[in-house]
Amino acid sequence: MIQKIQFPRFGPAAEVLECVEAPPPSPPGPGEVEIDMIYMPLNPSDLMMTAGIYGGTPPPLPCAMGREGVGRIAATGPDVADLGVGDLVMPITAPTWQSKIVRPVDALVPLPAGIDLEQAAMLRSGPATAALMLRDYVTLDAGDWAIQNVANSAVGTCFAQLAAHRGIRTLNIVRRKAAGAHLEDIPGAVVIEHVGGPSEELKQKVEDATSGEPVKLGLDAIAGPSTDAIAQCLANGATLVNYGVLSKEPCQIYGGHLHFRGITMRGFWMSQWLQLSAPAEVQALYAELGQLMADGVLHMAVAGRYPFDQIKDAAAHAAGEARGGKVLVGPA
Repeated sequence: MIQKIQFPRFGPAAEVLECVEAPPPSPPGPGEVEIDMIYMPLNPSDLMMTAGIYGGTPPPLPCAMGREGVGRIAATGPDVADLGVGDLVMPITAPTWQSKIVRPVDALVPLPAGIDLEQAAMLRSGPATAALMLRDYVTLDAGDWAIQNVANSAVGTCFAQLAAHRGIRTLNIVRRKAAGAHLEDIPGAVVIEHVGGPSEELKQKVEDATSGEPVKLGLDAIAGPSTDAIAQCLANGATLVNYGVLSKEPCQIYGGHLHFRGITMRGFWMSQWLQLSAPAEVQALYAELGQLMADGVLHMAVAGRYPFDQIKDAAAHAAGEARGGKVLVGPA
């Protein structure tokens, strides 16, 4: 038998997630491998999924959990040439919160030797989301400015690190200055404390930090009035990308930002990008990010580690506002 995490009903993750025993997957067939999973992170999207408010359509129940993680190949099926037993891989497809899974090789990303296992477990979502939003919406040159809220999150941390790697400066909004302390060591990263309140106050802090230089890209993970707060800080003709709804409210933005100031608003969802992108593009992105992670350019904090049978405690920890990093789970 194997262990897996699922939820049989919708509700708070700390109440509905459960660790159950299940039959092992069938042995790998042609072009498939069997993987022993090691670590998996709990993401905000996981907490939203158990509540039935993620991705538009609630999944059928019981729902097996997990969209990312890292594992080691335990067995290979026929016709597997480029991967072998012992290799570290990152599954692209769900579910991953199981002690053992079987996947086709084209649904796996080989990981570079020497990569930290805990960091590798977090590669699929945060680093890739940050990289694509930095790359795909605006052409930014060294010295340009970008702004983001929830900057202390995994995506926010990766965005600041990747921007610095390219010489791009970032304005990183956090609710508590202490939560963004790790960002202050990133070259070109400015940490701004802002707890809601008048957007004009945030705009003034941004103008002071940039000496009035234009901010060309904004990232919003909160929605609600926070969307407009970011828009007010942007230069005319800039782009604003929303990629989260932590407020659980619709994005609120003054129409004048769009038609008078020429600001473009876009939305990004990592799962959709993976569905629509060519396999070669997916592999190329993760090969680049995996190497940056192995080289130490990308690094995310870990707040806690829990065995599968403590999944409720892990979920409660992950839901806390002051956790200071990702919560990881893994087989006992």
